[in-house]
Amino acid sequence: MLLAARNEPGPAEQSFVRALALVEHGVCPLEEARVLLDLGRLLRRTGRRRAAAGRLAAARAVFVRLGARSQAEHCLRELEACGLETHATARLGLTPQELSTATLVAHGLTNRQIAAELLISVKTVEYHLGKIYTKLGIGSRVALAAKVSADGGGRPRSGFRPPGRAGRP
Repeated sequence: MLLAARNEPGPAEQSFVRALALVEHGVCPLEEARVLLDLGRLLRRTGRRRAAAGRLAAARAVFVRLGARSQAEHCLRELEACGLETHATARLGLTPQELSTATLVAHGLTNRQIAAELLISVKTVEYHLGKIYTKLGIGSRVALAAKVSADGGGRPRSGFRPPGRAGRP
């Protein structure tokens, strides 16, 4: 992960592949899924979305089987960021990243919380919101939340807890 953070994708990918060889085949499923998630994230960020989607789907399946909801949701967001079209993206006309941002707005998160949840900058959240408002012909977070909720995308995900609100119902 350090190599990926240093923007050294080649060596990072090699490290993830070696790590995967050590933990795959059901010996340590949680670690296998974590490595698959990290490798999928790296592949997506280096433009290899199809390869990323395969790794991310495999990671998500393991996380779901193990009951690791938060990690499974993270995989789903990464899969959406790969550009896999969902029913909601098609209906609303939003990109997967815009849909993720809009859904988190509908859950009541601030731009800073959305940035932390999606692992992007606050400026990127603001950019996505500007594009969303233009595409949907709206001008406020309240209108966005209503639009996303009306489309069925604003329902809280199973086990979803906004950052910093874990103790609240």
